[in-house]
Amino acid sequence: MKQSIVCLLMCSVSLAAAVAKADSTESQLIVTGKITSSNVQVVTAPRTDRWNIQIQWMVDEGSIVEPGDTIALFDSGSVDAQLEQNEDSLNTQTLEMESKRVELDQAVADARSALKIANLEVEKARIEAEIESKDVSEYDKGQYKLALERALVEQFKAQQALEQKLIEQENTLQKQQIEITKLEENINYQRYQLTRLKVQSAITGVVSHMYHPWTNEKITAGTTLQAAMKVMEVQDIDGFKVDAWVHEIDADRVAVGQQALVSLDAYPGVSYAATVTSEVSQPEKKAGWGDSAYYQIELSFSDIPNKKLLPGMSVRVVIPAAQELSHAR
Repeated sequence: MKQSIVCLLMCSVSLAAAVAKADSTESQLIVTGKITSSNVQVVTAPRTDRWNIQIQWMVDEGSIVEPGDTIALFDSGSVDAQLEQNEDSLNTQTLEMESKRVELDQAVADARSALKIANLEVEKARIEAEIESKDVSEYDKGQYKLALERALVEQFKAQQALEQKLIEQENTLQKQQIEITKLEENINYQRYQLTRLKVQSAITGVVSHMYHPWTNEKITAGTTLQAAMKVMEVQDIDGFKVDAWVHEIDADRVAVGQQALVSLDAYPGVSYAATVTSEVSQPEKKAGWGDSAYYQIELSFSDIPNKKLLPGMSVRVVIPAAQELSHAR
């Protein structure tokens, strides 16, 4: 009888321990993720006059680059050709404007001289027309008055001609200047395009190539892209964080500020304390993960691991019960 009771007690203890262990396991939320950087330079295909553009060269994936290093080159053939053509046109238009300026300045100067002569003719004719001497016949006085009227007409014509030349000068030079300004703006824009076609790193980081959104293949040299498509990322080697994905069923079990344990697949057997810092409110499907949707969460390390970290390293995130956090190393 005693043996049966002892056996029953031992079985009860074992069952209670198993249930407690099961409850502890069920309280954990285990998700997968990867190491990312809080400072990321994203390289996208630049916008050009064509609907697509080819990438000619890109630095190898996994390379560590420094600020100022060239990391990608896009096809600049058409931009180079247009830039050269516009620069030639600008030189031609500038020379043509100078030639027109000299020609119009001369025409205006001639019109001013003609007006001065006309003014002198009017003054001369007016003096003669105002003679009241009896020695001058009425016929001559009539001729003098007629000459004054003719001089006034010529003066008016000379004034009109000068005004016409001034308007022609202003309109012609203004029109020419507009053409030059348009060419200068096009040249500046094309030079800006060339700076976009040669991409340099802005940070010290690790290079990751993106996947083509249509073929789901890694983008490489020779790939044709449309404007604004992501080509590569340079992730800062400092300030690492963790991006993880939670199944939509478990989304309500995660909240900002919740504690977690992170273990890196590259360094098994060691866990690091982390905190959930953000959660994306809109779920998305992950290619190859089935039909379910996942919420992305972001975690920050309590202390950055003293291990060599690289963007893209896979991790295992455990969001345990509160009492389990004390075992984090």
